[in-house]
Amino acid sequence: MFAFIQRYSLCVWPLCLAVFVMLLVALNPWLKSWLRFDEGALEQGQWWRLLSAHVVHLGWVHGLLNSAGLVLISLINPAGRVWLWMLFSVVCSVLISVYIVIDGMTYYYVGASGVLHGLFVIAAYFSQSLTLWRRYALIGLVIAKLFWEQSIYYQDNGLSDAIGGFVYVDAHLIGGLCGLAVVLFFLVKNRLKFPTYN
Repeated sequence: MFAFIQRYSLCVWPLCLAVFVMLLVALNPWLKSWLRFDEGALEQGQWWRLLSAHVVHLGWVHGLLNSAGLVLISLINPAGRVWLWMLFSVVCSVLISVYIVIDGMTYYYVGASGVLHGLFVIAAYFSQSLTLWRRYALIGLVIAKLFWEQSIYYQDNGLSDAIGGFVYVDAHLIGGLCGLAVVLFFLVKNRLKFPTYN
């Protein structure tokens, strides 16, 4: 298996996260009720939900969709230390949850898609496999998707039916903005250049 990963230049940590997500889906619904974002439980001091809500999912379809996103990140093959990627995921998860609390429009929340939007942006910037124009294109696609989801033209009826709940697009927006903030920081630091890898 490791020979396959080395041959096709896959990043391992997103694959491990995808497996973890699917293991948690297998433990639904019991585990979901203890880990999801739950406004009432947060008011009782169950602060772990600010983070844990982003690793549990509504069901198999929801979990598979987000796991597929992690597999795509693996194929993008971003450089960087695993602990830095995990730190971003944790900070981004908490910021999304804090936004949900402030917004006050959602009582329950589960899913990794918000964090995934941020990871896609940063993974494109640090990609060791994509050509430069593809890296620009991927970041542009994520930005375009965020604008579309915030527009009056966006409807999620089909996706909501498939995953068994509505899509909270503001989570995508906050996650994407977190990723863009990291990329902008490195662009300024590196004088508007994308990193290159041999």
